[in-house]
Amino acid sequence: MNMERGMEMKRLILLCGANGIGKSTASAELMKRLPHSSYIDSDYCRMTNPPIFNEELIRLNYKNIHAMMENSFACGEIQNVIFPFGFHGHRKQLFDALLEELRQKGISFELVPVLLYCGEEENVRRARADGRDEERIRRGIRNSRAVYENVDYPRIDVTDMTVEETAEEILKIIGTGNEEETGNAVMGSMG
Repeated sequence: MNMERGMEMKRLILLCGANGIGKSTASAELMKRLPHSSYIDSDYCRMTNPPIFNEELIRLNYKNIHAMMENSFACGEIQNVIFPFGFHGHRKQLFDALLEELRQKGISFELVPVLLYCGEEENVRRARADGRDEERIRRGIRNSRAVYENVDYPRIDVTDMTVEETAEEILKIIGTGNEEETGNAVMGSMG
């Protein structure tokens, strides 16, 4: 499948980290700065009422994410797929299966993972600022922080960073820190 814009390999930019750390916020800012990108938010791929996680709805989540990724990689205008995702619970297995299925379909891309982290107190502050209730914050801290202790991805300590600074650091890691490529692109369909 020849989907490359020019001859460059497409990138799947994975932003991972604990619940409430700012993955979605950083992804939205990164998309503003990175032309030819799409942003797949797994939260929207799994929204149901009631928000339950049985096998059928986990499979629906997987299918939704897979379809959006496959479609983004198939689009000639898209070079970068930005994907914020947490690895707690069943999600790491889901992500690994997703990568394997995309590769089995002949979709070539470079995985560029970035781990966002901060101190627990800052994590709680950010989750509260995001409007999360105290029970969800406690559950998120308990279930998601320890998952990343041994993850060997490039790391950014976002404790004292603004979202703009975080996006700049991500651009450095993914190797697109030059102004010519990453200037504040206006995405026509976003307006």
